[in-house]
Amino acid sequence: MMRNSARKLAAVASCIVVTVGGLTTGAVTANAAPQERSIPKAAAPPCVSHEYAKPSETHGYPASFPGGTWLRLSRGCDEIWLKPNTNRYVKVCIGYRDNVRCPSSYTYAYANTWNKLASDVTAGVQYKFNFQGSGASSGLYHG
Repeated sequence: MMRNSARKLAAVASCIVVTVGGLTTGAVTANAAPQERSIPKAAAPPCVSHEYAKPSETHGYPASFPGGTWLRLSRGCDEIWLKPNTNRYVKVCIGYRDNVRCPSSYTYAYANTWNKLASDVTAGVQYKFNFQGSGASSGLYHG
């Protein structure tokens, strides 16, 4: 009889440990930092990520806006993403031959997070980032 009681006690104790372990894990997960929005895996292979560094006193990257150098969308890629190191207001302007199209408003791009600025973009098109502020900005772009 004593052995049966010891076995039951051991079984109950192991259930309590498993339950407490589950609650602890749940609490850690619930308090974890929010996950970064990321580029969908389907979009990643044909697109290429690059570093950028926009100097202060300018609004465009690359170079001044609207003239100067333009970026070219990678073949097979139809989205343009930006991951700035600081929060920024930015829009992406797309150049079709001599015609440049820019959204009327800026998008708030969160720091250290991939932010989609354009989708359904024609492969090989030229584009440029236009920042609302003239402060220096750096990070990554993907397109």
